[in-house]
Amino acid sequence: MSDKKDDQVAIQRFVEYIQVKTVQPEPDYDGALKFLKNYAQELGLEYRVITLDESRHVAVLTWPSSSVEKTILLNSHIDVVPVFEENWIVPPFSGEILDGKIYGRGTQDMKCVGIQYLEAIRRLKAENYVPKRTIHCLFVPDEEIGGVRGMKKFVTLSEFKELNIGFALDEGLASEDDVYQVYHGDRAVNWIQFVVKGNTGHGSRLIENTAAEKAQFILNEMLKYRADEKERLEKSQTTDKPLQLGNITTVNLTKIAGGVQQNVVPDQYSLWFDCRIRPNGYDSFKQFLQDVVRRVPKQNDNEAELIFIQDSGPAAITDVESPSWWLQIFRQTCEEMKCKTNWTIFPAATDGRYLRDCGYPVIGFSPIINTPVLLHDHNEYLHQDVFLRGIEIYVKLIANLTSQ
Repeated sequence: MSDKKDDQVAIQRFVEYIQVKTVQPEPDYDGALKFLKNYAQELGLEYRVITLDESRHVAVLTWPSSSVEKTILLNSHIDVVPVFEENWIVPPFSGEILDGKIYGRGTQDMKCVGIQYLEAIRRLKAENYVPKRTIHCLFVPDEEIGGVRGMKKFVTLSEFKELNIGFALDEGLASEDDVYQVYHGDRAVNWIQFVVKGNTGHGSRLIENTAAEKAQFILNEMLKYRADEKERLEKSQTTDKPLQLGNITTVNLTKIAGGVQQNVVPDQYSLWFDCRIRPNGYDSFKQFLQDVVRRVPKQNDNEAELIFIQDSGPAAITDVESPSWWLQIFRQTCEEMKCKTNWTIFPAATDGRYLRDCGYPVIGFSPIINTPVLLHDHNEYLHQDVFLRGIEIYVKLIANLTSQ
């Protein structure tokens, strides 16, 4: 059991971590690594830094066991997204506490979880607990910009394979009610750009074969797909098996560019879309995109092009139907801690996808309930009581996962 001193230390470390400005596009990774090194020394954990490239590194804080059993990986990312400071009620990297709410960028996404891992370990060590599995706390860079120089690179290295992972925990989302969200997969990601070309000329003429007409066709097709998926989601709510956001494919227009002057018909438009693809829907959606390009009204094939800015490939899903030691323990822990759960697919993408792609079982879980979802939003906060309750949950979860 914790006491007030434990709680005060946990909150203090959380605030200190928030105050390290690991905000994209220029995160203070050096400051974060220094913070984590000192933290590891404080807790008596092994600490090492693995270099990914000249400015990207991974920190691994390890509680070793003499056992050769597969290890437990507790993953979190260091970086946070940018802020619009004028819309915050407190400085966004202050960690200021108002009415019990800890404000700051990263309080939900996901500096809270990294600190909860370590503070759970502090409490287990204070109880003289001896794990039967090695525990690795992993802190990675660049998750907020796709993880290309972070986890995606790390899983290819021998240092990663040497971790001997048997089960991994990664981030989830806050829940606005009293049900904890548990994620066993992410949706696949397609960030795409359509480029359409056509005839140009004076804005007073009725020019044939314009880029605008092709752009209109693409907009109609893509937004119809969006509307159909939205309707499918809404209609399912009256059935015995209502869908959730992670069970559909979302399509969102995020940017349009084209034109040089008010009275000149543009010869080209670019349209960007953010597409998140439901499980088992990757191949059919890719075929839909190719069909859209093929059917664009055009005189020549080079007048319509589809560019994949990011293509995650099909998303691997962690099997939560077949029996496994870690699944049984996770469910058992939730029962012991009286945590109501909803098991679903993460609507966006996390670093867990790279681990799943390598065949590792991964559960996304942030123990945050009765809290508005404010990741990437203004005035992101986490109430200190919810934060401290999360530590208690991780104490039980980590102990149960490493007791056999």
